[in-house]
Amino acid sequence: MRNDFSKALFSFQSGKHDEAKNICEEILKQDNSNSQVFNLYAFILYYEKNFNAAIEKWLQAIKINPNYKEAFNGCGNAYKNLNKLNEAVKNFKKAINIEPKYLEAYLNLANVYIKLEQFDEAIDIFNKSIELDNTSSQAYQGKGLGLMKLKKFDEAILNFKESILLNPNDANVFFNLAATYEKIEEWEEAVDCFVKTLKLNPGHRDAYENLLNLLEFYFPKKNYENFIVKTNNLLKQNNLNIDLNTEISDDKIINLYSKISEILGKNFYNNFLNDKSQIFRINTDDLNCKRHFEIFNTFNVIPKFCFECYKIQINLKNVLELFKLYVVFDKIKLNKNNQRKCMIETRPKVEGNYKGLIYCSGLSEARDIIKYLLPITKKTIRDDLSIFIKRGCTEFAVSYPKYKEIDNSMKYNEDWIDKEKIIDEKNKNKNLNNPSQETLTGLSITDGLIMQNWLSFAKSINDESYKKFRTDIIDSNYLKDKLSGQIQHRIDEFKKINF
Repeated sequence: MRNDFSKALFSFQSGKHDEAKNICEEILKQDNSNSQVFNLYAFILYYEKNFNAAIEKWLQAIKINPNYKEAFNGCGNAYKNLNKLNEAVKNFKKAINIEPKYLEAYLNLANVYIKLEQFDEAIDIFNKSIELDNTSSQAYQGKGLGLMKLKKFDEAILNFKESILLNPNDANVFFNLAATYEKIEEWEEAVDCFVKTLKLNPGHRDAYENLLNLLEFYFPKKNYENFIVKTNNLLKQNNLNIDLNTEISDDKIINLYSKISEILGKNFYNNFLNDKSQIFRINTDDLNCKRHFEIFNTFNVIPKFCFECYKIQINLKNVLELFKLYVVFDKIKLNKNNQRKCMIETRPKVEGNYKGLIYCSGLSEARDIIKYLLPITKKTIRDDLSIFIKRGCTEFAVSYPKYKEIDNSMKYNEDWIDKEKIIDEKNKNKNLNNPSQETLTGLSITDGLIMQNWLSFAKSINDESYKKFRTDIIDSNYLKDKLSGQIQHRIDEFKKINF
């Protein structure tokens, strides 16, 4: 029987899970009081992500041996994966009660407290873990994460650094350290740690995305051996030498994109999805749009802030004009450096394909900006460009048609304030985002990648102007998914404005 158990264990460790399960079942037919076999069977099911079945086997092991600490610990991990976090806590605590020096259970318990956002409790447990083993890099990293969530950034940094001294090959601790440096606006240190994260784990998507975002507003001082930073530096060297007092010719745009495409093709490589379609130029104002949409999507009410939100919208005929507007938006000088974006339209049933938007805090400001912008767009793009003021977001006007009216628009319903308070209360401990940073002018990797999606979009809706770009068009799986079921609508929208 012992030999059979060893065979099952060896099969499991060799990745032969079905074979290991078969052996376990054969043993249990002969002896269903073998807690070790139930425990092994549960581990196999756990690694196959069959968490409920794993819990059943572990409970059978515990029934046979009520002091089976590994089975309680296993149950805790399975409950954690099922997001039954309170059950996970109970099981980790039972394991610790059986063995007060059970380090793995302490670490697991503390990590569940992090998920429960009980950060003080998590830090207490991580401290106990460190008392048990002051060489546990996981304990220092977990404690650092809890301290970061409590905004005790200096202490968090010390603990992340201690974790790195103990284990310099853990990509995640470098990522968490980078994220902490972002919180205190130590941008160079953040870049350095994101680069180290990606060196240890090139597939770390969060580090990839965070580094791209950081390079939107910060230019690193050091020369990093990292393809993202290198590519960004090369793109920044290509100044947008275009005069806003003269027409932006097609050739200027085509030559500009040829340089972008060449730099990306030679230097930038990644396996991540290019899943953006809007190029922003932002300032330090936090419009908090995520919060506003959560309120709207939860209660179908428009937040008070959005009643003073106006936008200047510019509709464009083709992708070439979108590139031209991108240059204009990058170079214009607005008194408040208002947030603005160039975009392709991917929302179902929404009119138009190519757009530019400038965010304004009030109708008067929007009118002043239009007076400034109109002469520029007439010179650079064309005379009869469609430019108008709209109120707030398109989605709001679907539910409340009067909201979009400019002069005699609907007023805020003061009863809605209670709905806003519910969402704010729910998210009061989650507002750990960095303040907005002003976007750097000029090209960036993010800009170049989004432009690739613009051209893929143009090709998909039969916008023939994409053919003027002397480069291969990279088909976008992201856009294929976004436009699923609405390609004909997008083609019809293109025809509406061009024929």
